[in-house]
Amino acid sequence: MVSHSAKIAEGIQDLLKEMAPAVPIHLAGGLEDGTIGTDVNRILEVVEQVDEAALILSDIGSATMNAELALDLYEGDKDVQFYDGPIVESAFVAAVSAGNGMNLEQIMEQLKHET
Repeated sequence: MVSHSAKIAEGIQDLLKEMAPAVPIHLAGGLEDGTIGTDVNRILEVVEQVDEAALILSDIGSATMNAELALDLYEGDKDVQFYDGPIVESAFVAAVSAGNGMNLEQIMEQLKHET
């Protein structure tokens, strides 16, 4: 979850824990010092911490740009995808789909039809 605001990212994580408690949600919200913004290096660090395939979602503007850049810079071997859609709705669809056993490719298709 890439957001300019740590509070927004945390709020979405709280919502998703209720809907899909077994699905891990990783956050790159706000800047290291707690201010508003995004940082490509922070996003990349979070991506590298993920154990399996990962889906990156972002809120607006430079968060999307930095998420895409982090994906371009990622050199690992995990399947990491980015979806550019409404963050809350996309996160909900993705988490519930993952919780129901869908793989990343299936989730991406679901997002294209649902958001």
